[in-house]
Amino acid sequence: MSKYLLLIALAVLLFAIAILNLVRQNKLTMKYALLWLGLSLLTIIALIWPGLLNELSSLLGFISMSNMLFLIAIFVLIMICVSLSVIVSNQTKKIILLIQEVSLLKSKYEQKDLEDED
Repeated sequence: MSKYLLLIALAVLLFAIAILNLVRQNKLTMKYALLWLGLSLLTIIALIWPGLLNELSSLLGFISMSNMLFLIAIFVLIMICVSLSVIVSNQTKKIILLIQEVSLLKSKYEQKDLEDED
């Protein structure tokens, strides 16, 4: 294995450790960490079996392995963006509902407070 492949493997390993550390500190849930850990595992597999990407790219009809990798990377990034957009939309709906519920409770509390003063 060449020096560069070892450096990439080390970087991927450090990345996985950083992800696990974020999970341990409760800054990242395991649900989302699994995505990054899965991508790290796929990278390690590609490093261990370098011919796999060449075989896969020729099987799928790509002229160059790098073209296939860029297409896969773009697809993964688009999927992550869509997933995060769905999460943000759901959180926004929950925040709006929470604001409405707090406003109703505050109104009831203030109304009861006024009745108690009379």
